[in-house]
Amino acid sequence: MATRKKATAPIEDTISIHDACLKYMTTEQSLRLALSHIRPDDFDTVKAVSEADLEAIASHFQPQLPEVASNTLELPETSPQETLEPASEQSQNALSLPQQQQHLAAPTQSPIPNTQLTLIDQLAKQASEEIAAVDAIAQVKNQLILNNLAVRDAELAEGINQHWQHQKQGYLGAIRDLASLAKEPVVITPDTTDLPAEVDQIIAELAKKLIA
Repeated sequence: MATRKKATAPIEDTISIHDACLKYMTTEQSLRLALSHIRPDDFDTVKAVSEADLEAIASHFQPQLPEVASNTLELPETSPQETLEPASEQSQNALSLPQQQQHLAAPTQSPIPNTQLTLIDQLAKQASEEIAAVDAIAQVKNQLILNNLAVRDAELAEGINQHWQHQKQGYLGAIRDLASLAKEPVVITPDTTDLPAEVDQIIAELAKKLIA
């Protein structure tokens, strides 16, 4: 009986954060900020991302040009009869043309607005402001991360401090209990009796009695 081979799942291609920044020509902060929209749990610690994730955040680094309506000039259609003029009329117009040019001033040319430069300036301004906004968001997020780390360190330090305070009170209680076991000192009664002198006195008195 032929054994069926197990189908292995295809390995998803990944790309490092550094290569992704080079691909989109952006900074690591901006890239991680874009990743925070699709990977909020590990956007600030992930080392590599998949091609699918890069495609999902591609819109953050490819600004779309605004649609500019093309101004098409519609030329009026002329009939062949209007384009053709009699030879006599053409000659009369040719003769009268220099006289008309003497009386009529040359028409002033209206300045053509340079819409291309204006569009480029607007796109550059939008891109610079968007980069500044993205960097500001990244800075705020970094500050929040640092703030959370500081708060966690403070909470851990306070927990250790409270534990030590409780343990220290236990040590002090044990020391007080041991100190309470000490007894009051005994006052020694001073010995004022001079035993040799008393003995000599008693013997002397006895001798007196015997002699008498």
